[in-house]
Amino acid sequence: MAQPAAANGGGRAQRDVEEPLLPPAQQASAAEDEDQTLRDELEHEERLARREDLLSAGSTDAELPAMVLRGETRLTQATANLATTIIGAGIMALPRAFATLGIVLGAGSLAFIFVLSMFSLKALVKVSQLTHHWTYHDVVAAEYGKAGLLSLKIAIIINNAGSMIVYLIIIADVLVGVPPDYNGLITNLVGVHDPSVWFVSRPFVLAVACLLVLAPLLSLRDLGRLGPMSTVGVAIAGCFATSVVAVTGIAIFKGQLGDFHWLPTPEMLGSSAPEIAVRLLAVLPVISLSFICHYNVHPIAHSLERFSNRRMMMVIGRALVVCTAVFTLVAGGGYCLFGSSTNANILNNLTPQGLAPIIGPTAGSVLSFCVRLGYCICLMSTFAMLNWALRETVTKLLFGKPMLPGPGFYAVSYSLLLLIYLIAILVPSVWTAMSVTGATAATFIAYILPGLLILHVAERTHRLSATSAALAVVCVVLGILMGVVTLLNVFVLGH
Repeated sequence: MAQPAAANGGGRAQRDVEEPLLPPAQQASAAEDEDQTLRDELEHEERLARREDLLSAGSTDAELPAMVLRGETRLTQATANLATTIIGAGIMALPRAFATLGIVLGAGSLAFIFVLSMFSLKALVKVSQLTHHWTYHDVVAAEYGKAGLLSLKIAIIINNAGSMIVYLIIIADVLVGVPPDYNGLITNLVGVHDPSVWFVSRPFVLAVACLLVLAPLLSLRDLGRLGPMSTVGVAIAGCFATSVVAVTGIAIFKGQLGDFHWLPTPEMLGSSAPEIAVRLLAVLPVISLSFICHYNVHPIAHSLERFSNRRMMMVIGRALVVCTAVFTLVAGGGYCLFGSSTNANILNNLTPQGLAPIIGPTAGSVLSFCVRLGYCICLMSTFAMLNWALRETVTKLLFGKPMLPGPGFYAVSYSLLLLIYLIAILVPSVWTAMSVTGATAATFIAYILPGLLILHVAERTHRLSATSAALAVVCVVLGILMGVVTLLNVFVLGH
């Protein structure tokens, strides 16, 4: 039996040797045909995997063609994109949140918001699969009509405008400084630390920054031209987090940590149960604002290569885990460094005077300058990205189209910038701005609306576990409580 096989194999070898070579053009064509066959087979396997996921989510065969999302973004890049939308200016106030709650309760609050954010993001994807609508706007419009869609648009306007106000406040803090020392980049450069001097005053310096930097960025009609600045901004944010963790490590080694507490003291959180509850509910919106990314989850789902429910859950889970780890390190590290003197904006603590005792005057000055200037640039680039979505939503709401032609485009852009500038001057506290924005728009977008959506859709489909139903109710109730308590705390009690 071996000989015929050998002979047969030899015959094939002989034929291969004697077969004439194809011309180069035909060889390339044959290789392309083989590659195309492999691609078709892979695409067929992907379609089968997507079909299985969609059927498990309750879709029928008739609905499958419209449901399949075809993106080109790899899993790792999609995770990075979602993480990028999460990590923003909210990270600056997290050390102050830890200074109010202590290390243990602060980390526990971060973990709690992490769980709620994980659930609400997954709920949005689940609702999209059940309703076959793949944008946040379409889902809300389908379930709650024009009134629901209007409420979502208003919430997005408040959230983006509030975030942009926070950005301008932080930029002003970096450039001018805060009382009593006013150690900002501009005041240190000119050697004048008196805010009553007009050319180093907060309104003037911020106005110059708006006119020379932000206004030209807002005049761009192509969002793609902001891409390089966004990439630089992400790198700067990463360097900032690394710097805080590194300085904290040096302070631990030298035994120069601040007067931090593992658990909250009565001076930090209050002594009575009602006071503790009010202060805790007032801090949670600031933490919640750091996790807001819910209106970006659908575009990321659209862009994901080989979309499936399992792969999208992996994107959400990995992005939230990475961001929560970064938030915990920066918040805990910043609070341990500066203790009870931790500012509502941690950049105000990272001055040459604040860093000199830990890493020396020269290194402290260099690191302070680089971190604060770098993050100022980061915020300016992100400001322009937020304005794009804000301007588009406002224009749709007022004029029924996403962008106005000619002078109308610039009129809307600069009017929004002027309004946000005026509010940033009138409300100089980043904590107040973040509290109000987080308690209203952020909680509505991230918790109240997703909770209501999943409960509303579950009434028709009966596809909701007891645990998911309980979490949905927690999202709605807690979101309302955070909003009411924070607004009373800020506008009635004046805290």
